[in-house]
Amino acid sequence: MSKKPNIVSFITHDQGQFIGCYNTPQIPNSLNTPNLDKLASKGVRFTNYFCTAPQCSPSRGSIQTSLYPHQNGLMGLVNRGWTLPLENKTIPMYLKENGYSTHLIGLQHESLKPSDLGYDTLSERFFHKDLEIDFMYNCKLVENECLKFFQKHKEDDYPFYLNIGVEEVHRPFKSWGDPVDPKSVEVPPFLPDNEIFKKELADYYGAIHSVDITIGKIIKMLEEIDLQKNTLFIFTTDHGSPFPRAKATLYDPGIKTSLIMYQPDSELFEGGKVFDSLLSNLDYLPTLLDFIGAKVPAEIEGKSFLPILKGEKEQVRIEIYGEKTYHDIYDPMRGIRTHNYKYIKNFEDIDTLYVLPLPMAMAPSGKFLKDKINKPRAKEELYDLQKDPHERNNLINNPEYKEIANNLRKKLKDWMIRTKDPLLKGRVKPQSQEAYDKDLKKRKKLKNL
Repeated sequence: MSKKPNIVSFITHDQGQFIGCYNTPQIPNSLNTPNLDKLASKGVRFTNYFCTAPQCSPSRGSIQTSLYPHQNGLMGLVNRGWTLPLENKTIPMYLKENGYSTHLIGLQHESLKPSDLGYDTLSERFFHKDLEIDFMYNCKLVENECLKFFQKHKEDDYPFYLNIGVEEVHRPFKSWGDPVDPKSVEVPPFLPDNEIFKKELADYYGAIHSVDITIGKIIKMLEEIDLQKNTLFIFTTDHGSPFPRAKATLYDPGIKTSLIMYQPDSELFEGGKVFDSLLSNLDYLPTLLDFIGAKVPAEIEGKSFLPILKGEKEQVRIEIYGEKTYHDIYDPMRGIRTHNYKYIKNFEDIDTLYVLPLPMAMAPSGKFLKDKINKPRAKEELYDLQKDPHERNNLINNPEYKEIANNLRKKLKDWMIRTKDPLLKGRVKPQSQEAYDKDLKKRKKLKNL
């Protein structure tokens, strides 16, 4: 009997759906990503795949546990003192119970102590000079580690799960690659179309091109070492792009992410199929377990989308939920999205339409927008996604949408109650008051510039 397939997962920072094959009117990206495009043309691609949270650690914690951030306890960034509590069971723990060896190469952003995540092996940890966390892993570093790993494990008797994490394409973009020609950049409609944004997008696209080159090299390694046929390769990212009205918001550019899966000669993960079914990154873990024939735990929130791949169902969800509690400041919000509508509830009075994370606020694009978004934010937001895919027209006070608003409002409240959201009891405290106070000082200084 042949062994179960190996699983290789590659996850980037802040990439959203910025890949050539995801080019749409909402994200017209003019990107040069031939390796990822080829992977999608051979495998399967998901167009409505959403994260639970538009920030790094909370989203990644949901991938690891198939629980919402407020359920697993990872409601803020690891570099702000948050960490995935030990009582959580993670992907490597589940897979080890099912005969897999489990390994991490490169970045993780879920735990202050990477060994707590349950991997059998961890690549060498590199620590940020100013932070007590492992943080600095680029594509070049993981390429070398991947080659050594594949050579070492090519004849293993047991299947392996390898999670590869890179810092790309987090700001600063020029750390990762050379910018493309700004004249070639098509600006997505959720951003202002001017030279400031074209230049930043040119830098961003250059970083994405570097990721694409690494993907091509890893696929070639799998082919040459004769591992590809029995390996499911997965490409994904944690949340949306690091631009205004995307990262750290519950608008689609903040929570819509990419997912491409490929395994040669498999009925499930090949053929260039594209699926528009509504999915959450909570569904990643149960799908892997279902795929390898393992029992899917009843206590997790995710749903296996294997029935969609098999053609047995068109959808496993009719709605997804998203949340944000802490990024660099306290900005709690919860949201529900269906195919047709989105409802967002903002729990704090904020004097700006949306909050820019500090690296974005300090960038030229953030400074350009500072005064333009200096307006009080609505307590509730409702969007008709069919008529208004860019989420510009808040319909919360439109009497024609009163019934829809009430229905989504109730569903969101019921979800919060069912999942025991601590926000229902009041303000959630930061994990590190010192880090939180430092961020508040930085924001006050920026505001006075």
